[in-house]
Amino acid sequence: MAITSTDFSINSGGDLRHAAGTTVYDVLDLHQWLQDLADNSGPTADDNVSILGANPSELAGKRNGSRPSALSLLNGLNIDDATSQRFRFGSIEQAAGAVLYTGINTIGAGLAGRSHYVVQNGAKYNSGTKWWSAGPVRALFKVKTGGSLIASGIVTVLSREWGYSFSHFDVDCSAGSEQVAALSVAADANITRLTGNYTAGTNTVTSTTPNTTVTLTIGDTTQSLGGVSKLYKGSISWTNGARLSEVWQALQWACHESANGTIAGVAGWNYRKLNAAYTDVLAAPFGLLAGGKWFVAQGWWIDTASLHASDLQAYALTSHDGTGVTPPVAIAVSVGGLTAGDYVLVGKDDGSGGLNTTTGLTASGSAAATTVTLSGAPASDVPMGAGRIRIGGNPHSYTGIVGTTVSGLSPAVPGGGYSGAAVWFPLIDKVAASASEASGTFTYGSDFTARVRVRNGGGSPIVPFETTFAVTAAGGSVNAIRNADA
Repeated sequence: MAITSTDFSINSGGDLRHAAGTTVYDVLDLHQWLQDLADNSGPTADDNVSILGANPSELAGKRNGSRPSALSLLNGLNIDDATSQRFRFGSIEQAAGAVLYTGINTIGAGLAGRSHYVVQNGAKYNSGTKWWSAGPVRALFKVKTGGSLIASGIVTVLSREWGYSFSHFDVDCSAGSEQVAALSVAADANITRLTGNYTAGTNTVTSTTPNTTVTLTIGDTTQSLGGVSKLYKGSISWTNGARLSEVWQALQWACHESANGTIAGVAGWNYRKLNAAYTDVLAAPFGLLAGGKWFVAQGWWIDTASLHASDLQAYALTSHDGTGVTPPVAIAVSVGGLTAGDYVLVGKDDGSGGLNTTTGLTASGSAAATTVTLSGAPASDVPMGAGRIRIGGNPHSYTGIVGTTVSGLSPAVPGGGYSGAAVWFPLIDKVAASASEASGTFTYGSDFTARVRVRNGGGSPIVPFETTFAVTAAGGSVNAIRNADA
């Protein structure tokens, strides 16, 4: 389109500046306007270009309105950054090639109406102020000044609007003309919270609903999961047992366009991956959430102690060396149909109508201690978190097992202590407090048969109930039959 002459001015020193209007012109329009001025007999109004002066511009190739134009401003003619914002569809170089503005055109699915921003050399271009409308970007960006390319001429276009999948594209603008940035975004059904639900800090993001703080610890950590020991470059932990879908969402927020925290020393809105050698996950820098499962981005370890009991298999990791690592199948057993006051005992069936109480392990601990030491590591299907243990026939609960140390024992070790006392790990061993009781979670190895006993001879007496039930990779459950003991 023909340039409106009052939109720009050119002073005697060759400064071509935006003067009025909001129209964005093609680069070819600028060349045509300058050449039209250059054949005038003398300067017109505030445009000091005419036949009396030197040639103001030239194109690389012939005029062609259907392709981007690479325009060179000659003989001291120049634009500034603000003026460059009034042009698109090509490139403009000046000062004998020492300054270059290259065009960028974003293409791809779902871009209409979406927010985009541009990052150059680790900072938002133009301090984050956009002169283009929402949707695909088609504009010029300064990529060379003083004869040197800025950040090797690389400019990154990002789309990280809250509520949508993310995307970014690194554009090499060093050759001028117009370069393409290919993006693809779509509404993200995994985003259910409002942006005001979160605050970010240095390697942290806090959620109001649910109440949790996600903490990122940067640094090498070697961890074992499902028998696979691997190196990771950072770990993710959180408070209050938040679900993985909420943790993922909080981290996605920490990387969205308006986030103000930092991740691994990088502004959250520019964070892409934990290690330069890794492949970017365009849609979600911390990995994809799909089908209720979080496929965590490479190099990140999840603190398994932070996991909600319902998410023990709802994630997959990729170690630093690119190995896929999945959690072992963790299961639990439960007994329903109970009344508070019932005593419920569940363990492995011995195949002869009883409970298998033989483990080959013993425990030792001092009187009043809440920690005991086992003679060896327990089997993999013993709950490593909270669980139940019988030592010398005495029932205890515990809060965790690490190696051969059982901690959080309740009640504490009785008087006289334990010295080489036989150990057994029931799955459930307690007085029921509600209509259903469950075991701690444990690693599934193979199917087995469990035996359950439910008895109550006191306030709500019943005929003792006993049966067996199958435990599989899905866990196992049974309902007690409470026949009154008249």
